Amino acid sequence: MLFRRRAFTLVELLVVIAIIGVLIALLLPAVQQAREAARRMSCTNNLKQIGLALHNYASTYQEAFPNNGTSVSGGYPSDFSPIAKLLPYIEQANLSNLVDYGIYMGHPALVDLPTDLQGPAGTVVTPFLCPSDPGDSTSDLTLQSGAVITVAGSNYCMNVGSGLDGNFHPGNGTPNDGLCWVGSKIKFASVTDGTSNTIAFAESNKGPGGTIAAATPSQDVRKYRAAVESITATLASDAAAGNDISSSITSWDGTRQSYWLRGSVPNGPTLNGWLPPNCKNPDLVVGSSKATAARSFHPGGANACYVDGSVHFVADTVGLALWRAAWTRSGNEVEVAR
Repeated sequence: MLFRRRAFTLVELLVVIAIIGVLIALLLPAVQQAREAARRMSCTNNLKQIGLALHNYASTYQEAFPNNGTSVSGGYPSDFSPIAKLLPYIEQANLSNLVDYGIYMGHPALVDLPTDLQGPAGTVVTPFLCPSDPGDSTSDLTLQSGAVITVAGSNYCMNVGSGLDGNFHPGNGTPNDGLCWVGSKIKFASVTDGTSNTIAFAESNKGPGGTIAAATPSQDVRKYRAAVESITATLASDAAAGNDISSSITSWDGTRQSYWLRGSVPNGPTLNGWLPPNCKNPDLVVGSSKATAARSFHPGGANACYVDGSVHFVADTVGLALWRAAWTRSGNEVEVAR
C-alpha cells in the first residue's frame, strides 16, 4: 500500500515563523527587565557596601566622616576624595596600600598628578561602578605637562550639600549644608535631621570624557554636563525647573564622574542635590563649581544611600523641596525624600 507523506505548506510555515516572532517579541522585554532588575540590585548592594564602609570609617576616626581633602601649601587641597578614603573598608586594602594619602597633589589645573598616584588613579574599583551604566570605566586625562594618563571613574558620589546655601563648589573649603568639603569634620552627631533622613551617597553617570562644542545639539544629559560662564541664581533656578537653558551653554563637558581619586575637581565623586533626579536639563559646571543631579540608567529614578546605611530608589517625580531636604544634615525639615 502506498502512503502519501504530507509536507508543510508555505502558508503553514509562515504562520509558525510569525508565532515564533510574536513569542520572541513578548519574551525579550521580560528578559531585559529581569536583567535590569539584577543590575539595579547589584547597584543597591554596592551602595550598601559603601554605606557600611562609611560607618566603619567613622568608627575608626572618632565618628568623623571622610572629608573632601585637606588644605595644605598654597591653600590648595590635597584632595583625596571621600570614597578614596573608604578603600580599606570595601575590601580594597591592597589598592589603598598603593595610595600615599600624605602626598601633596596641589591644584589640579596647575600641578601634574604625582607619579606615585597615577597607577592607583587608573585602577578600576568594581564596587564604585553601577552595572547599568554602559559608559567606559576609564578615560584619558591630559596633565599640565601634556602627558596623558588613564583615570578611573565612580558612579557613587558623596553629599556636598543641597545647593540651597548657594555653595556649588566642592573644593574651596567653604562649609556647605551637606556632609563634606575640604577640611570638613562632620560627625554623626552633626546630622541632626536624622541619619535616616539624610543622604550620604547617591549615584550619577560617568561621561565619555572630553568636550564638544555647544553648537552640537541633543547631548545625552546622562553623560554630559553643560559648561556655562557662571552659575547664577537665575540659571540655577531655570535648570532645576526644567526651563530652556540652551543659550547659556558654552560647551558640553563629558568628564563627569571620571576621577574617583580626587574630590575637589568637578569630575570627582561628589554631588549636590540642587537638580532633581535625572533632571531633563544637564548638570551645570564652571571651573570647579557644579550644580548637579543624581542620575542613572535605571528606569524611573536613581539610588541613594542614607547616613544610616539604608538604600532607597528615589523616583524622578520626587518633589524638589523634599529631595533637597534630604541633602541637608541640619535643615530641620519635617519631611524628606525617600
